[in-house]
Amino acid sequence: MKFLIVALQTTLIAMFMSSAGFAQSDNTEMVNAWIATATRAEGVLEADLASTPALEALRAELVDQRSEALGLEVVTQSNILPLRTELDALGLPPEDGSEEASEIAARRTALEADIVRETVPLLLAQAAYLRADGLIHDINAIIRTRFSDTLVELGPSPLDPALWPEAFSDVSHYATRLVGEVQDAFAQETSRTALAQKAPLALLFAGLGLWMLLGVRRGFADWVKRGLAQGGDVTLWQSSLADLVRLLIPSAGAAAVIFAVESSELAGVWGQAIVNVLPLIAVSLIAAPWLGHSVFGHAQKLDGDDVARSGYRMSVLLGIIYAASVLLIAITAQGEFSTGTQAVLGFPPVVIASYAFYKLSGILRNGRHADLDPDDETETPEFLFSSIVSRLLMLFAIFAPVFAAIGYYAAARFFVFPTIVTLGLVATILVLFSLIRTFLDYWIEGEGHELRRDQTRLIPVFVGFLLALGALPVLALIWGARPSDLWEIWGWLSDGITIGESRFSLTDLLVFVVVFGLGYTITRLLQKMIRNTVLPRTKMDIGGKTAVLTGVGYVGVTFAALAAISATGLDLSSLAIVAGALSVGIGFGLQAIVSNFVSGIILLVERPIKEGDWIVAGGHEGIVRKISVRATLVDTFDRCAVVIPNSDLIAGSVLNWTSPDLSGRVKVAIGVAYGTDPEKVKEVLLSIASDNSVALKYPAPSVIFKNFGASALDFELRVFIRDVNKILSVHSDINFEIARRFKQEGIEIPFDQHDVTLKNVDQIGVAVSDAIKGIRSGNK
Repeated sequence: MKFLIVALQTTLIAMFMSSAGFAQSDNTEMVNAWIATATRAEGVLEADLASTPALEALRAELVDQRSEALGLEVVTQSNILPLRTELDALGLPPEDGSEEASEIAARRTALEADIVRETVPLLLAQAAYLRADGLIHDINAIIRTRFSDTLVELGPSPLDPALWPEAFSDVSHYATRLVGEVQDAFAQETSRTALAQKAPLALLFAGLGLWMLLGVRRGFADWVKRGLAQGGDVTLWQSSLADLVRLLIPSAGAAAVIFAVESSELAGVWGQAIVNVLPLIAVSLIAAPWLGHSVFGHAQKLDGDDVARSGYRMSVLLGIIYAASVLLIAITAQGEFSTGTQAVLGFPPVVIASYAFYKLSGILRNGRHADLDPDDETETPEFLFSSIVSRLLMLFAIFAPVFAAIGYYAAARFFVFPTIVTLGLVATILVLFSLIRTFLDYWIEGEGHELRRDQTRLIPVFVGFLLALGALPVLALIWGARPSDLWEIWGWLSDGITIGESRFSLTDLLVFVVVFGLGYTITRLLQKMIRNTVLPRTKMDIGGKTAVLTGVGYVGVTFAALAAISATGLDLSSLAIVAGALSVGIGFGLQAIVSNFVSGIILLVERPIKEGDWIVAGGHEGIVRKISVRATLVDTFDRCAVVIPNSDLIAGSVLNWTSPDLSGRVKVAIGVAYGTDPEKVKEVLLSIASDNSVALKYPAPSVIFKNFGASALDFELRVFIRDVNKILSVHSDINFEIARRFKQEGIEIPFDQHDVTLKNVDQIGVAVSDAIKGIRSGNK
């Protein structure tokens, strides 16, 4: 594959350089540089002698070359596009042999020549891109392989007593060199003169730093404790402010001390290695107790809770261990310590960190079981996260010292120290999230806080997602990813993917999201304005208003999507054939959904039913709560929600009690005994109807003599009422009144009476007597 790319690139260069335009172009030197860099990289990889830093530098050159090739590809594509558009507009030459205007033929020939001339650098840039990209992947594979080999490399065991004298000797030798550098600085006249000039400033900053680290910090802690003792509980806002000050004071003090040490210039070559890592050591020693204090509880909790106090101590211990590890790496980086000495010196930090992991694992496990209901633990995300972290810490606490003792020192370090930094990162995210929640709660409190709380309910979720997303690159760097790997991912996202003849990148995605979000927001604001200012001034009912708002929403979202696609510059014309083929299959699969969608639009336009109507459809009866895109939600009188597909409402029969108005009719059936005066029954029933407050005077109530029943004269009282929603209560009231008035008027309401005739009574009596005698004889 590489051979084919090189051959293609060579051929294209020959074609390209033969043109007069290219011979005078500035791209000649750039293409020659690409070839030289790629050829040199292939030689380096074939020899396999370069160090990892050298490979990183070579990789950076190839990344720049790949970016230049991609830029040339984009430029040439933009140059070719208008040429092809103009050539397509001219059309094909006549096929029937007829003559064509000389101007059109000449223009077509010139366009074809220009396209060919522009296509060669396009292909050349694509070949250079592929060649550089392949070499970059080869270098990445080599670096990852070397890193993996380092982790599984077996070294000397720190438990070997033969290594201890050598380790003690190396440390003593290093300390002697440090002291010697300081003595040499004082022994030289020029150094003493320079130190005398810088000593006042250095001592001033050193004293200021120590005062802030010891005096001010301790005084602030005592002030917080006195405030707790006098004022009781501290608000979350005050606690967060105290945490922030607790971080800033020691940070400023450490910065002053580091500045004093650096300005003194006492450190030589050996001591400068330690001075260079002092900021990282200070960050570790300051951040660890601050994070432990913020995560495991404030002062009142640390004084009274053993679990919180233990967690705080383990956090401080891990900070100290990490600072010691940074110092050890800085010392061993100068190459004076042997592998055995490094294993001996690195073993205690691994063991102590493993002990801290073990304690933190128990704290997380016991704390979760104490705070949560045992029946709900498995359903709680916090419990699952704590359980996973607890198990991982327990595994690292077991395997890290074992690997270090065997001799896999690099693997043990890989287990321990990235875990410490990861715990710090997670703690930092938790503290930042808590601080943001504090500001949010502070803003919500006050008049109308319930409404603001509902409106901002998803903000913490969004903030947590952004914090977790921002932590992913840092987490990757902690666990062995190189910055070049992250840049590789970012470059891939930035370059994007090719769709048809267009390239869709992360920037285009962001533009799409921003434009669509802006259009969606404008649509919602327009709906709100229409709902609050326009529709109240119209005579539309609730259903009409809902239809207008829904239509505005559909149109707004459609225009927002079209505007977002147009803003990204994505040409979807090349996907028309594919989209047409897919639409057939999707049409069959989404037939029901499309049918329901169209039915929903018909319901909103024709409005045979609307929100708030009382309907009977599909064997269900209730009040329409919402007409959505796919289905209609109906609340039944049994307090149940029924989802009815919109197509069923269009294709089937629907009984709407509340259309076109709220008036309705109540029909009450009643039967009276034979011999009762029908006119009297009619008079009583009409009197009952007229006395009902809900009954309408027009149309007037009526009584229908329906039938001569088997045991009663059947009547039916028909009453029109103002509000059909009260039909059941009116029906019940009329029944109560009928029972009361019929009793007063002596009108009898019959009930069915049946006579039972038994045949062959004599035979039945004989059978019963025989049965009784048989039972008696059996008992004897």
